[in-house]
Amino acid sequence: MRTSHLAGLFPGPLVGIALLLAILIVLTPILISNGQPAAGSIFSQAELIVDAVPGNSTIHFYVRALSSTARYEEIRFSLSTDFNWTGGFPSGALNWSSWQNLSSVVAISAATNHTPVAVNVTAVYTANGATAYYVGLLAMEIGTPSGSSTEMLTVASATSGISGFSTPVSNLPLPIELSDIGGGP
Repeated sequence: MRTSHLAGLFPGPLVGIALLLAILIVLTPILISNGQPAAGSIFSQAELIVDAVPGNSTIHFYVRALSSTARYEEIRFSLSTDFNWTGGFPSGALNWSSWQNLSSVVAISAATNHTPVAVNVTAVYTANGATAYYVGLLAMEIGTPSGSSTEMLTVASATSGISGFSTPVSNLPLPIELSDIGGGP
């Protein structure tokens, strides 16, 4: 009789919701810490953001984490613009120029008005003794395909895990997740 009396005072769904809220209140500081995210986690995942404005030949690139507060041990970034575009990743040697190699940074940016352009990026993230490497090797061109009036960004990739694609320039900016090749020495 005592159990049925308590059930009337504390309905099951209400008790369940209150218990779930109490657990979330206790675990939230653990799940979302104020420190650096773990290496290899979604919060340290590096992405390359490609941006351009229709009718403007300048392409902007930004490399940063999905969580905008992850500080990378190192980000290396370079462009190559001296190759013939065939729609796929260039098969010949690329001339990487203007390397940016920055340490202890949250983000890096670059821009070019040359198209086609190849992008070579590596982001190294270290936290609590663990390291994650994020890489991307892509070629892209902005152009208007024959018979179309829509300016398109076409991307080809030489990096496993990053697929090639085309999208209207009006859909930019566009984030591309870099491939996580795991930890290293």
